[in-house]
Amino acid sequence: MVRLAWCALILLTACPPKTPVTTPPPQPPSAGCPAAADVYVASYVTQDPGKGRTGWVVPMHAMPVAANQQVADYHSIDPTTASASGLGAAPAGNIWLVTAGQPCQARIGGAYAAKIDGPPASLSYGYELEGCPAPTDPQEGSGVIMVSQEAPSGCTFEQPRPIAQRLGAMDAKQQWQKPEHETPIPPALAPVLPKHDCVAPGCEPLWAIAQIDANNQPVAWAGALNWLAVGDLAKQCEWHAERFSGFYVPGDAGAPPVQVTEGQSADHPLALSAALVDSKGAKVLVADGPGEYATYDLAPGKATLGHHITWMSAPDEAWTMIDHLGPVCEQAAPAAAPLPKDAKPVSPYP
Repeated sequence: MVRLAWCALILLTACPPKTPVTTPPPQPPSAGCPAAADVYVASYVTQDPGKGRTGWVVPMHAMPVAANQQVADYHSIDPTTASASGLGAAPAGNIWLVTAGQPCQARIGGAYAAKIDGPPASLSYGYELEGCPAPTDPQEGSGVIMVSQEAPSGCTFEQPRPIAQRLGAMDAKQQWQKPEHETPIPPALAPVLPKHDCVAPGCEPLWAIAQIDANNQPVAWAGALNWLAVGDLAKQCEWHAERFSGFYVPGDAGAPPVQVTEGQSADHPLALSAALVDSKGAKVLVADGPGEYATYDLAPGKATLGHHITWMSAPDEAWTMIDHLGPVCEQAAPAAAPLPKDAKPVSPYP
């Protein structure tokens, strides 16, 4: 089975010279965040003993496959097969794997294909990574690849933090209870969010809003809104809800926030995961969903798509969980590839 899953000061006791000279140890050159097109998600593939390669990979493409089709769980493929499958070129340049520690310089190996059972079943294509150790925690087998001339040690991850919500709760009998408390949607964001006629007790408006800051200034907001039609508690898993989710960046020169929609499907909007920040401020946004992610370059008043990558097929039910705020019911939903441990997305959507 294939499993795809981020100085010391020395005091001298001898007599010091008359003119002390402190020479700091040499530091390797470092860089800030690369452009969005040079940011990728990596996973650590774990194989059962004797079943093939275990190591880091960069998933980059997916194709549907019949569930009963006889395909190896994981196998290397030649360039001709890779091209025919639709797999694009590998990241080029100096490659750095960013996980929980310092960036590790890696190198691109050969192409591979891995079967993901789903449903729906799919073949995930990408490139193997060499030169970096396995994750310390097997449950945290994920990282971010950055293409940078020098080690991107000056690039950090900022996560969304919850700033407003109105949510119900499940009681001891697993019955949904309407919200008892709420935090209002920020005035700067409220005018650009969609409106909906929703009057209690037949309808309950629900929301979860998160914000990413850099240098004490907001650089992005994420929001999920539900307008929940409340009915028979015995059929709470059948209640209908109008739903919306999206993320925004501040408008230029005091203009209203701008929704980021490039590279996303209207039916399957991505969830904001993190911002990449360096000494110059927020540079890149990362958004993800089940089996896909997108990166965006930030500039005043806009976020421009770097690339959008689908590495696994996912059912529609998995996407509904991104902005589902109503009763908690039994649903199985595959997760998207996470970011590194200390940059793991904090979803604004419970």
